[in-house]
Amino acid sequence: MKPSASKNLSANLSLLVLLFITQGLRADDLLYVYGPECGACRKFQSEAGAIYPKTEAAEYMPLIKVTLEDWQAGRHPLNACETKPVYGTPTFLQIADCREVDRITGYSNNELFWFALERMLNRSKGEE
Repeated sequence: MKPSASKNLSANLSLLVLLFITQGLRADDLLYVYGPECGACRKFQSEAGAIYPKTEAAEYMPLIKVTLEDWQAGRHPLNACETKPVYGTPTFLQIADCREVDRITGYSNNELFWFALERMLNRSKGEE
């Protein structure tokens, strides 16, 4: 990704999150189902996961981490919510009003994660 494209994406994401916050919209949750031995999970954590809590997106859609084992056993804060099964890691579930709205399955690189996250934020706003 070119540096200017990265800045534009970051600026667009920041503006979208700012609009959500200033309009008083309810935050969604981003449930991150991971595996301790998962290579893609470790890559996510070292790239996007390391900076996610510091972003404006995290203010709108907080990241909740849960292992696949805990997910399958129902040991997580959103276990009563309506979701589809999760079979692999990493999986990111966007939860709004206790139902799954969107998901990202897998992680290959930072750029694709942020694009998918922007799609999730747009879906919350009703643009998709």
